[in-house]
Amino acid sequence: MIKYMSTFKEFLIERHQIDSLLEKGYQIKNVRETLDGAFVDFENQEEEEQFITLQIMNADTRKYFGSLIIKQFGIHL
Repeated sequence: MIKYMSTFKEFLIERHQIDSLLEKGYQIKNVRETLDGAFVDFENQEEEEQFITLQIMNADTRKYFGSLIIKQFGIHL
């Protein structure tokens, strides 16, 4: 049970990081999948820090940003 809670907490933290960047106007520009997780590149030309990379470890967060990519590019499944 403790492991499940820590996995869920990890998801919440990673989702919050992604949502915070999207609220500031960042867009997902690139994703690199490795054995160490997914590295998601965000870009916003209007911000001082134009490029930010997040390392995403949680599988549920990977599904989450995958759905955001589909939404961002207007892909209808």
